[in-house]
Amino acid sequence: MATKSDLVLLHLETLSKYRGLVAAAYHHGVVDSSDDPAGGRGIDALRQAGILLPRSEGTYRLTSSLMRHLDETLQKERLYSSSGADLADLAERLPDISNMVADAAYEGRSDDVDLYIDEFDIKVFEIADSVQGALLTLRFQCDNNFANVSTLTEKRKQNEFYLERATRISETLSAIHSGNLSHNLESLPEGSRMLEVYQSQIAKHLPEWRAQLLDITAILQAYLHKTRHIELVAKRMRAFELYLKRNPSYSPGELDDTMAIPEWAKRARPLPLRAHADVQNPEFDEDLLKIARSIPEVKLKEIPPPRLGSLLPDTALEPDEGVMAIQPWEMAILSLINGLGMEPVSAVSWKAGQTELAGIDDDIWLLCLLREQENDLERNADIRFEHVTELTPHWCGNIPLSDILLSRIHA
Repeated sequence: MATKSDLVLLHLETLSKYRGLVAAAYHHGVVDSSDDPAGGRGIDALRQAGILLPRSEGTYRLTSSLMRHLDETLQKERLYSSSGADLADLAERLPDISNMVADAAYEGRSDDVDLYIDEFDIKVFEIADSVQGALLTLRFQCDNNFANVSTLTEKRKQNEFYLERATRISETLSAIHSGNLSHNLESLPEGSRMLEVYQSQIAKHLPEWRAQLLDITAILQAYLHKTRHIELVAKRMRAFELYLKRNPSYSPGELDDTMAIPEWAKRARPLPLRAHADVQNPEFDEDLLKIARSIPEVKLKEIPPPRLGSLLPDTALEPDEGVMAIQPWEMAILSLINGLGMEPVSAVSWKAGQTELAGIDDDIWLLCLLREQENDLERNADIRFEHVTELTPHWCGNIPLSDILLSRIHA
């Protein structure tokens, strides 16, 4: 029985053996039996391997997945690239697959766990590759101003298409970030295996990807505004060109010879001008001096010096002021610790015999003892705290505490 690695080698050998036929199908878009030097055996082998598909009767084409792979490898431009188109669907699959891993782990299906984790890793890799490929395509289109098309209308269509694609990718990345998948994976069984791949491939790259998308979106929006402005100017130029063709003898008159501004000149937006005196020109010294003398003198407001005060004597503190009173439960803990011996003492049973602690619930009393244990005080160096817990359902995640047994390690 052939292994998976043997099947991969067999597939690659088929591609290598008939690489000329594959290249012809990629460059020409279609091949037939006349392109096959093996007399049709190459086409049959490539069809069986799922590399060629029928296009019309007697002709064949490459599969779209292989075409897409070759486009990305050779960085071939397409008018409307599909990079990033399936990003939202891939992102929605990640939480579903992680839940499938958790269900399989709870049910003890280890083989299914490994299978689902492999599927999760593949989807993560597809998302990372899709985003990086889309960013590369968008950046290339921005840098060359859609040079693969020549007309202004087609440039604007491509601009709007890629602007919408960049917006969708940005929204998907924002949804991935707000979904907090990393936190959810930490709480799932076998989640650490998925979390390592997710963080290395997606989580740590999210800020960088979103920053690049913001930059690309700003460039596309600016270019779209530019194309719309150019279109208005082009319409005016075409209208003027058409007018000149219809009136070949037209010649603009001298503006100085006209007493009134012509109507066509009024359509143009006037230039905003603002005049001011050149203060560096010596010719305006007298005028500037007159203006300076006409400015009234400003009287400075006198600020009186601050009055000197005197310190008031400090009030005497009460003897017990500022000293925190010892709480009843603290006195009870000291009393319990001082009376301990080698034999374990139940904290709940001891509290039941103390009337002054009747107003404190057992849960609060146990929390006070846990705090005493966590403080790691010197007086507790030879005290042993043994937690008495209750049985819980499998995978509950909680540890109910019913009592604490205290005893001294040394007499």
